Amino acid sequence: MSELPVCVVGAGPCGLAAAVALEEAGIPAIVFDRSCVVSAIARYPTYLTFFSSPERLEIGDVPFVTAGEKPTRREGLAYYRSVVDRWKLTVRQYEDVIAIERTDHGFAVRSRPAQGAETVTQARAVVVATGYFASPNMLGVPGENLPHVSHEFREGHEAFHRHAVVVGGGNSAVECALELARCGALVTLVHFEAAFSHVIKPWILPEFEERVGSGSISLKWNARVASIEPGWLHLNTETGPATIPAQHVYLLTGYTPAPGLLGDLGVPFDEATGIPAHDPATMETPIRGVFVAGVLTSGKKANGVFIENGRGHGALIAAELRRRDV
Repeated sequence: MSELPVCVVGAGPCGLAAAVALEEAGIPAIVFDRSCVVSAIARYPTYLTFFSSPERLEIGDVPFVTAGEKPTRREGLAYYRSVVDRWKLTVRQYEDVIAIERTDHGFAVRSRPAQGAETVTQARAVVVATGYFASPNMLGVPGENLPHVSHEFREGHEAFHRHAVVVGGGNSAVECALELARCGALVTLVHFEAAFSHVIKPWILPEFEERVGSGSISLKWNARVASIEPGWLHLNTETGPATIPAQHVYLLTGYTPAPGLLGDLGVPFDEATGIPAHDPATMETPIRGVFVAGVLTSGKKANGVFIENGRGHGALIAAELRRRDV
């Protein structure tokens, strides 16, 4: 059996689940992340409640105990920290993996800590579980990079008594609009279709519909952003061009995993779906020893893989590596 560890790139829930599965199989794992543990959850809106119940988010046989029926963002952060501690995982936070190179014995993983010089870690295999928050879907319109425009939403206090525009038609957009309205913002939600494009969480719909009915949230259906400037957002609508006030703009248009490290290694991606080539039975790519896990495997359909169905990828990877050592 090789004594080299497996390097897991990405310390999100699915990356941690892969590390746990490897450790459970007797295969040492080292996890890298350019940010903190479960950084995607850390970037969720402050008061977010998960869609799933806690048992569907558990990994490593660590119980997820919550105060309510569904976990909050704060409970999720605490839970995944406890998984790292319980399993004594080696997680190198704030250490960006800048390249993965093939060697005679496996791979050389080049990384750069936030403070410190570049290091090289030898690995028998690598698991890329980098998620997609680093690559938001850009609209490609003038003004998209202005300081008052963001592809993320944390909380609504910053927009109190100010005009805020939310662009998108999924749960994130609806929850953002709601939280802004609760904080006293003047909210408009813009979507390019005639209705929501995703199934909206049933427990938030009544309040959303009530706020639309009362006028505290305005809706602009069948509208596309044409350009953004300080204080204003320009739209193309069914009835022609329109301009609305916009002191804060939240472009919650989703994310698409970028080829990144996998592309550099030569892993092909399906042009239509954006899914990296891999065997779903083992999660291995055509490059022997290179595996994928988590939302990265859903390509452009980023809502096709969640923690619930991505947490099992690690077990498939560990089983394949164990099989090779027998």
